[in-house]
Amino acid sequence: MPAHNTPVRGDRLWGGVGTKIHAAVNGLGLPVAWALSTHGLRTAVFSKGSEALTRGDDSMPKTAAVFGAGIAGLSAAHEFARLGYVVSVYEADNEAGGFFRSARAPDDRSMPSEYSWHGMGPWYHNLFDLLRQIPFDETGSVYDKGLSRPIDFCLAPDTGRAAFYSGILDLPKMFRMGRWEGVRWAWLLLKTWASDRRSREYYSRLNAAEQWKPVLSDLGWRTWRASFGPWIGSDWTNVSFHQAGQFFRKQLMTKPSHPHKADDEGPAWTHGARDGWLLLRGPSSECWFDKWVWHLKKNGVRFFWGEPLDKLDYDGTAVTAAQLGSGARVQADVYVLATTPFAAADILGRTPALAGQEQLRLFRPLTQGGPHTQVSYRIAFAEKIAWPRERTAVVVADSEFNLTLFAQEQAWAADVALGDGVKSLWTGTACVATVPGRLHGVPLISCTKGQFIEEVMAQLGSCEGLDSLVKEANNGRSWKTVPVVRVEVWPEWFFSPGGIRPRQPKWVTTTDTQPYQPTQATPVPNLVLAGAHTETEADVWSIEGAVESGRRAARVIEPSVKVIPQYKPVWLRVISAVDNACFAVGAPHVLDLFLVGCAIALAGVIALAVWY
Repeated sequence: MPAHNTPVRGDRLWGGVGTKIHAAVNGLGLPVAWALSTHGLRTAVFSKGSEALTRGDDSMPKTAAVFGAGIAGLSAAHEFARLGYVVSVYEADNEAGGFFRSARAPDDRSMPSEYSWHGMGPWYHNLFDLLRQIPFDETGSVYDKGLSRPIDFCLAPDTGRAAFYSGILDLPKMFRMGRWEGVRWAWLLLKTWASDRRSREYYSRLNAAEQWKPVLSDLGWRTWRASFGPWIGSDWTNVSFHQAGQFFRKQLMTKPSHPHKADDEGPAWTHGARDGWLLLRGPSSECWFDKWVWHLKKNGVRFFWGEPLDKLDYDGTAVTAAQLGSGARVQADVYVLATTPFAAADILGRTPALAGQEQLRLFRPLTQGGPHTQVSYRIAFAEKIAWPRERTAVVVADSEFNLTLFAQEQAWAADVALGDGVKSLWTGTACVATVPGRLHGVPLISCTKGQFIEEVMAQLGSCEGLDSLVKEANNGRSWKTVPVVRVEVWPEWFFSPGGIRPRQPKWVTTTDTQPYQPTQATPVPNLVLAGAHTETEADVWSIEGAVESGRRAARVIEPSVKVIPQYKPVWLRVISAVDNACFAVGAPHVLDLFLVGCAIALAGVIALAVWY
């Protein structure tokens, strides 16, 4: 594949770029620059209607243009840079991180804010492998220095005490289920684990909460579904039976484990199946993305902020150029489309011949359900609030908005500032948008900002399980008596009489999305896709899914790129293979057939015993 030019905006060159010469200014007022990169590749800016100032030749390094600087886009850029490509990343925002980034606003007491809180499960193999490659400082990687020890999850009811995970056999008790309820609950989980095609093609269209409702008490059902938003990342009204089952299989059975060195919190430790999730030890941009971008720049990757992709030029065989919103025109050997699926659908729609291609035509139905509403909040306290465990994450089990929270200072390093006058900082997320709140009778999606904050405080205030935890560690004092400095909502949510809307729409896996998730490879040989909305073994919209997708996108072009698969025990693979045959002929699940067979055999034994 011949090498093409990758543009450099002359007024935005940095780091590894050596010389820049402003040669002309086009009618849009955009400087046209020539530059010499550290790889010796001459590059040029293109504008609409202009010709290339210079072109590469076959002896020059290959080039990759990545559109989107979220986790997926940066993961793809990371892999291409490791393989010696000249990589340029174009991002519509002015910073990296997408939905994972954090911010500090000077007019908001410099309090750190994030789109949502982000946990990392023991099955996030590609993420942990990546973090080992990113320097945190001169003494270690982000994996070594930037991750907390596991957090303890609990389900806190409005009446009674919070229940923590204490072992796989005690899971039903944690979800307020009786013994036989627990058996019925586990049986449905096992059916999702022991299926392959049936789960992907059929269970993925079934709502998980509705599948468990007939076999659980109302209390057990409400508590179980409350775990979906905080853990799976999508609210219980949207989570599929397939999605819920596969998520918990990975959490409970994953391999390999991940070793961690001794640190200032204790001796060496291992993160493996059934262990709590990890958090970053600081705001995500400060602890991860700033360091990642610095590392990528050091390795020759160039970043262009405030440069959204507008359109891809297609000649019927390959992508020939990308047009940016600024009017600049980008050429490269490989194009990586790593925007949100909503943006991708719009971009592809401007080139109908491209939008009609296999895989690419999936974006419209993939996004037909619209964006997902999941709003994060922070409660800043003027006094320190202690907790009975070192690191605690709380799911407010009876909350209409499916609230979750944890105290940032429990996971963050001691030198991370919480904001002016802030001694404790709780970060939480409202995961369900369509259930009316208890205070105003209005669902989250229709709340004003004031109503949302009042609902959050009312729903937390009604949670006896949360208050009991705080009282236990604070000499009987309730958190409700601690002075509140401020309640903050992620600023990119816009509240209006017409409803709440995000500045950037968020996609999540639902009962309507599984058939439409595209692969990273497309029929266009120099165009690949990245994002947690593409097919991955993580099989859920997640950090792991985003990293895996970026690696898979790079592997389409360079087969040597490593992608770590998800683990499934041999015995489950065997049962799943048998069930594939059952599903192919329209038969019930192999486990149901086994159960019926056992019942018939038992009845036969009893009949024989009575007869003789």
